[in-house]
Amino acid sequence: MRRYNILMIGWEYPPEITGGLAIACRGLARALAARGHNVHFLIPRLSGGAFEDQGVRVFSPANFTYTDVEKEEIGEWWEAAPMTEQASAYASIPEDQRSAASLREEAREIHGMIAAQLRGGYGDHIYQEVEHFASYARVIARRGNYDMIHAHDWMAYPAGIRARLEINRPLVCHVHATEFDRSGDHVNQFIYDMERYAFHFCDRIVTVSNYTKNTLVHRYAVDAAKVDPVHNAVEFELPDDLRHRRKIVEERPIKDKIVLFLGRITFQKGPDYFVRAARKVIDQVKNVRFVMVGTGDMYPRMIEMAADLGVGKYFHYTGFLNREEVRRIYAMSDLYVMPSVSEPFGISPLEAMLHGVPVIVSRQSGVSEVISNCIKVDFWDVDEITRSIVEVLTRDELSSGLTNGAESEVRQITWSQSAARMETVYDTIGG
Repeated sequence: MRRYNILMIGWEYPPEITGGLAIACRGLARALAARGHNVHFLIPRLSGGAFEDQGVRVFSPANFTYTDVEKEEIGEWWEAAPMTEQASAYASIPEDQRSAASLREEAREIHGMIAAQLRGGYGDHIYQEVEHFASYARVIARRGNYDMIHAHDWMAYPAGIRARLEINRPLVCHVHATEFDRSGDHVNQFIYDMERYAFHFCDRIVTVSNYTKNTLVHRYAVDAAKVDPVHNAVEFELPDDLRHRRKIVEERPIKDKIVLFLGRITFQKGPDYFVRAARKVIDQVKNVRFVMVGTGDMYPRMIEMAADLGVGKYFHYTGFLNREEVRRIYAMSDLYVMPSVSEPFGISPLEAMLHGVPVIVSRQSGVSEVISNCIKVDFWDVDEITRSIVEVLTRDELSSGLTNGAESEVRQITWSQSAARMETVYDTIGG
């Protein structure tokens, strides 16, 4: 088996973590390193210096010093980059009234503002940061003898493309989510165009599910033969028995049944369907509470919706939780529900199953392709979601049946398997 020197490019990697993307990137990178590959993972920003993570070297542009020539290159690429959003004092002046000199000055001003420190994350200047990160990636790619470039999601695609053009090595675009997953039919045209260009430019595409592969074929006109689904896995390690979980359950402050929603509280995750189903469940089941873990643009609206439906007192909102807190909330829960509108994969149901929690998942999710010890529903069918929740909460034999085979099933879905499939993709284009 050939060993590859891989330049992986992503937007986040633990401890720089916003959600499931960072965890998935780490899982695959570690598994590839464990199989003997040399994995270098570039992200925009690290709060500390570069570090080694189980064989994976994690670093950022700030971990390098640059020659004057390289600095000039980075600056020139930045000035040549499209101005995808305005961020300077010139923004209030219509473009057709601004001179070429003022436009160049604007580019330099934004360059200087961002160059001081790439922040990563998903703030107001993400488009400029994506472009600036790409200009650094071009220079950094020259410094390693890489066999393969592997870019994760749209924020890293421009960096992957610049690196591909610079060192002429194969580029894999790894799709964890598309703009249609995030926004439905109301896509951000700039992001969609960037994704589409990258999918047609790159040498190979990896998706986290067949569901996402179909999205690329039908929404981006990608040749199906160019796309390889490689499912995600789960990396939680649990005790050999459930004594730890039972102890947490005994200590939990809420004695009622707990139904859990865990994920970004955004359109993609279907939180409104969760709240609407909760309204109907409360009419049929006594002693039940609903916990929503996460943050997102729909967070305030979900609080208002629960209040408007008269069920606010049955809801608890935790905001963002760290990994240990997530472990505890899984252990306390009696049921996990993922009603995602469009979910390329969805690692959290696997985590819940490992913790012995019965799971209800949307049929519109990639994870539904790889698990059977669960209940599958259509996200839009609130009555079906309601009926499923009620049955799990009131029928002990159903709850036990779902959990009995879940842990052993999930333990067969490993990152090592995903890495082995990834090697096959590399072999296809690596020669």
